[in-house]
Amino acid sequence: MTTLFAAQVCGSTGHSIAMAIGGIMAAGITGTNTWSGMPVAVGALGTALASWPLSRLMERSGRRPGLALGYGLAVLGALVAMAAVTTRSFALFLGGMALFGISQTSNLLARYAAADVSSGAQRGRAMGLIVWGSSAGSILGPNLMEPALRLARAFGLAPEASAFLISVAGYAVAALLVELFLRPDPLAVARLLHERVATGGAPEPARGLGEILADVRVQLALATLTISQFVMISTTSTSPVYLHDNGHAVQTIGLAVSLHLGGMYVASPLSGWLSDRFGRLAMIGVGALVMIGAVMLAGLAPGSDRALVILGLFLNGVGWNLAFVAGSALLTDALSPAERASTQGLADLFMGLMGAFGSAAGGMILGVWGFTILNTIGAVLVLGPLGATLLRRPALASLSTPRG
Repeated sequence: MTTLFAAQVCGSTGHSIAMAIGGIMAAGITGTNTWSGMPVAVGALGTALASWPLSRLMERSGRRPGLALGYGLAVLGALVAMAAVTTRSFALFLGGMALFGISQTSNLLARYAAADVSSGAQRGRAMGLIVWGSSAGSILGPNLMEPALRLARAFGLAPEASAFLISVAGYAVAALLVELFLRPDPLAVARLLHERVATGGAPEPARGLGEILADVRVQLALATLTISQFVMISTTSTSPVYLHDNGHAVQTIGLAVSLHLGGMYVASPLSGWLSDRFGRLAMIGVGALVMIGAVMLAGLAPGSDRALVILGLFLNGVGWNLAFVAGSALLTDALSPAERASTQGLADLFMGLMGAFGSAAGGMILGVWGFTILNTIGAVLVLGPLGATLLRRPALASLSTPRG
């Protein structure tokens, strides 16, 4: 757990700082703001598309090689992005950002490694602690810009490329921590413990994908993770534009984004504890209610009232976090150790693709119908997991025992 947390902090440090300035670098290279959203979009796509192959690798070889490879590829991506900034090549920059985004794949999959070495009664807290490491990294990253600039000058690098030095260092340290200290492998531990408690000492065989997807817990977990990701991304990625159009200053927009990110990650340990204490289903329901309240508050509040809009964005992050931690724990509960890696990777692939789609769809809906309609659509979508939790509670109750 210590290794996973430390690697999460380092990985998030590298991810947060360069992703934050990716749009600025894109505008500087191309000379226009038209393509400023592309680096983040390409990075998010890299995160999503790497989930399945890295998880398949973990299924065969364990968590350690998959997590270390993800961070290693991100080191390569950061170096490519540095070269692209120096040579002013936008195509090369996007290629680097695609590899760069794989760091977030490892950051996300690390929560499942924490679940591997935790009992069902403590699984939510373990996941919440690892996710919380992202908030520490997000705070640490921007504070390293000054030493990164000094180091860039010492190496004769362009100042714009200095942020990627933080990423190279963060990802490299994360990869080394995982490779050297994540021993024994968490997935191997989970499988060994599962064998010991299995009847007669023989573990259950892994189910086929169709049988796994027929499990009501898996269905609800996937719906929770994908829909909450879509709604959160679509409503919050457009909020800076909405605030700007209503005459708010850059400082206000920055505060809104910071508080939203704080809501997404700072609440993770509490979300994990609540998920263990009151159950996954209860917290999925609470997360859905908080998200519905948040998007309706942000959507119906006057655009001139920055306090209410910012409060809505903060609660949006809190609701997402509750759903994310509880949904991840429920998915893990439904899977035996032999089934986890590939199914969890598939879940993160769907979640990442929905996030990328949500960012694009949110901008389109904002442009055509406005911020109020966008948030109203989000509230309606979140009703899906909430309704499923209530309607299928009896079936879920009969399957409440974790499979490993």
